[in-house]
Amino acid sequence: MFRIAIDARPLTQKQRTGVENVGAQFAKLLLSQPQKHHWHFYFTEPPGFDLPKGTRWRFYRGPGWMRLILPLWLFIDRIQLVHFYLSYVPPLARALKTKTIVTVCDLMWLDDISFLDPPSRKFFVKGVLPSLKNRTDHFIAISEATKRELVSRLGIMPEKVSVVSPYVDERFRPVEGAKEAVRQIYGIDKDFLLFVGTVKPNKNMGRILDALSSLREQHPEALLIVAGFAPPFWSEAKRVAEGELGVRWLNYVPDEHLPLLYSSCLALVSPSINEGFGLPLLEAMACGAAVIAGNTGAQPEVVGDAGLLVNPFDTNQITQALFALWEDDSLRTELKRKAIERARSFTHQRTLSQLLNAYEKALS
Repeated sequence: MFRIAIDARPLTQKQRTGVENVGAQFAKLLLSQPQKHHWHFYFTEPPGFDLPKGTRWRFYRGPGWMRLILPLWLFIDRIQLVHFYLSYVPPLARALKTKTIVTVCDLMWLDDISFLDPPSRKFFVKGVLPSLKNRTDHFIAISEATKRELVSRLGIMPEKVSVVSPYVDERFRPVEGAKEAVRQIYGIDKDFLLFVGTVKPNKNMGRILDALSSLREQHPEALLIVAGFAPPFWSEAKRVAEGELGVRWLNYVPDEHLPLLYSSCLALVSPSINEGFGLPLLEAMACGAAVIAGNTGAQPEVVGDAGLLVNPFDTNQITQALFALWEDDSLRTELKRKAIERARSFTHQRTLSQLLNAYEKALS
């Protein structure tokens, strides 16, 4: 048994986005294995839930948590391996004998820094990039596509990268009475398309809105529901927040409402320019939603033949996919069947096995 520390901050975050959701998934899986290793969970807030007996944890609410406090804990607790859910390793941690492993969700920001919100850009260039190149012993890529990018873009040796795919939580399943629940909660009483996620450039919202406009020329009743943050840094997010015709923005949606929205939508529309994985795609499929995804990055890994894959740079292809799913009941029924079946293969048992194997490789 080894002494392994986890950056467990996502477990106490109330409004998580994609990276935090993956971090929370991995941490929850480790909590289900209290006897496997000597686990140490590090927080910035005390956990509002009971941890398994024998699980050690610390919290510190204040400045310098990552750069100073966490490395100090690693030294005091004689940690042999530390897992950071962000692709960042503080320099002091690298000065210890502790081995480091980081989760890498994507590297698309290497191609276009505008994919990141302005406040994060300096951190990624001066913090994350040096960490990936010089301070990490082993890497967890959340898809084969991300692993390929680590190898080709940063020159990481393939044997230092383990693929650990996220899983679909059991609460994501077709919900009986979902349409009525959505009507009561949000006042939506008509058919709708759905987008889930933060509206940022890689999500391709500009082309989605242009395709929606074309759909509405023949189907003026067509509605797109956007569930997620719309930061004011990008023009497409402003179009959503300012009330584009045919769009209703719900802002951040509580996790417990997502299965209702997925189960009642006509389709999830998410043809991203690039994705390191695409957890909303998997969640929607598990709830029986037809999905439109891009044919780039990890999206084909997730969707397979259980959805419509389009060229995300081609607005005409996105438009054609919208028309197909808006008009063709039989197509939606077929994709629903395939989606539920495919989602079943993304199990927490598989993810846990991959995660523990990654730790063994990092420690060897």
